[in-house]
Amino acid sequence: MPRVLRRKLSRRAMPLGGALLLASTTAGPAGAQMLNDPAGITACLCEQQGIATLSADMSAKTQALAGARQRVADLDAQLLQARQHIDVNNAQSEEQFKDLLARRDQAYQASIGPVVGAADQATAHYNAYVNRYNAECANHIFNPDVLATVQAHLMCPPLQ
Repeated sequence: MPRVLRRKLSRRAMPLGGALLLASTTAGPAGAQMLNDPAGITACLCEQQGIATLSADMSAKTQALAGARQRVADLDAQLLQARQHIDVNNAQSEEQFKDLLARRDQAYQASIGPVVGAADQATAHYNAYVNRYNAECANHIFNPDVLATVQAHLMCPPLQ
């Protein structure tokens, strides 16, 4: 997730030169720069939207991978149970076990196939986007007037 810049103001410090303290804390955290450029603010807001979109995509693909792995674990448990109760003298019992084993093998192949690559790719894309946001936007505070204007007419390009 992008770094969140927070400010704290001690209530006890207000009587002791509160005006000076207030002036220094409203400028933002140490090292933060005021961003007044509408194009820069637009870029940062669009990157925030992109991060939210990529986060949802990454979560969906990670959940799909977890689901595939859970199916394998469930079938492994069923196989363990079936193995303990298989009747080697009963052809139907052996056939049921072989069918279960085939379903487990198919689920395993699915759990190591494209679902892994999709989750890895989504995670890498999300991380790259967050890193770019952190490098370009995280240490900036936005001019509130320019921010309000940009937000009112924000149009972001499609994600790449």
